[in-house]
Amino acid sequence: MSQKHSILIVDDEPANLQKLKRTFIDEYRVIEAGSGEEALKKLRQGPVTAIVTDQKMPGMVGVELLKRSLKLSPDSVRVILTGYTEVEDLMDAINEGHVHRYITKPWDPFSLKEMIRRELENWDLRRENQRLADELAEANRQLARENRQLRQEVEVLKGDPGRLVYRSRSMEELIRLIDRVVETDSTVLVQGETGTGKELLARYIHRQSPRSGASFVPVNCGAVPADLVESAFFGHRKGAFTGAREDRKGFFEMADGGTLFLDEIGETPLEMQVKLLRVLQQQEILPVGAEKPICVNVRVVASTNQNLRSMVENGAFRQDLFFRLNVFSVHVPPLRTRPEDVRLLVEFFLEKCCGRINKRISGITENAMRLLESHAWPGNVRELENEIERLVILCDAGGWIDAQLLAERIRHQDDADVGRTGSLKEAVARLEKKLILDALENCQNNKTQAAKTLGITRQTVIAKLKQYEPGSLNS
Repeated sequence: MSQKHSILIVDDEPANLQKLKRTFIDEYRVIEAGSGEEALKKLRQGPVTAIVTDQKMPGMVGVELLKRSLKLSPDSVRVILTGYTEVEDLMDAINEGHVHRYITKPWDPFSLKEMIRRELENWDLRRENQRLADELAEANRQLARENRQLRQEVEVLKGDPGRLVYRSRSMEELIRLIDRVVETDSTVLVQGETGTGKELLARYIHRQSPRSGASFVPVNCGAVPADLVESAFFGHRKGAFTGAREDRKGFFEMADGGTLFLDEIGETPLEMQVKLLRVLQQQEILPVGAEKPICVNVRVVASTNQNLRSMVENGAFRQDLFFRLNVFSVHVPPLRTRPEDVRLLVEFFLEKCCGRINKRISGITENAMRLLESHAWPGNVRELENEIERLVILCDAGGWIDAQLLAERIRHQDDADVGRTGSLKEAVARLEKKLILDALENCQNNKTQAAKTLGITRQTVIAKLKQYEPGSLNS
């Protein structure tokens, strides 16, 4: 047996202590103690491989010593020497793991030494198995990290439409903040205007997380029919309702092991919100028509373009669900506040759209680029991408995108004329008109959606449109 093993021997009778020492001294490093208290002092100096102690000692008996030694030397082989009459008293200690083996008196040195030899061989084997298991676990973690990195590199080489493109400090700070939560399972609430790329950030969180190998399930909460919400989220069993001809998984079960993205969570009906809260807290769902709940392991990322705090105050959103979702909240800045990102985004979308449409163009003129950079982009990144796709379609193959191809709202920017002659009130009115008309165009004249984008009411949009009839404002 290797000399690396140390054995703490404990007995209050000096003759017995010397007998134990002679038994082990040739093969092990022996540490002596004449009482339980002295043994604990020795253990505080460092753990040992094995502890061999007498049971019946004044002050602290052997079982108590071995129990207290767990904190100081948890991996030690623990052996107790006892009389026949005390064996039954040791069974509870053995069952609880405080004692590994016991030897009845009178004990034979050869038998005790052989038993310790076998126990320490097993100890060596356990340590080696644990070392191999630790190395395997670390190798698996490293492999997972390398796989995620390789997937990201492949996505970049393919022109991944989901990769993040930015230069601005505000976006750098946002990504730095998000990188602190990706490795956890914490719920993330992504807030921001329509078109800022909230789903893109949710996908980034998923790709960077340990869940990247499982499913990412995006759900538009406002697009789920009210009468099918529960079935859509939790699934249903065959025959649960008319038309349920087979079992079907819901969004939570589809995302099991991965990430569920709840887009526009503020659109969720109130009666469904309490059920979502229970799932987030309990991590279990009850499919429609099922008798027993199903456990799920899902990381939730939610997004909204609304002010959930105001909705809570107005009774349109549950306060308890808001607090549960708002564990880690981030806000995506609108594109108008980070114009330095526009040029990068234009170049990225040009490459992406040319590849999808299978058309090559020479590029975009500097004059056209300056107009794109100075535009307010009320529809944010989504509006910019749609404009670039339109420009690629209109541009001749091999040609240049110049200012004449840009949409009229971009070529003739009222906000660029704010400084022209006239009062401050007139300049503000012109800018307000431009933002509202741009939002309506971007939302296909949907007044409700345009109002949400601008953060005003639908009634305000209608009232402003009446003001914009011919002759009401200089254009």
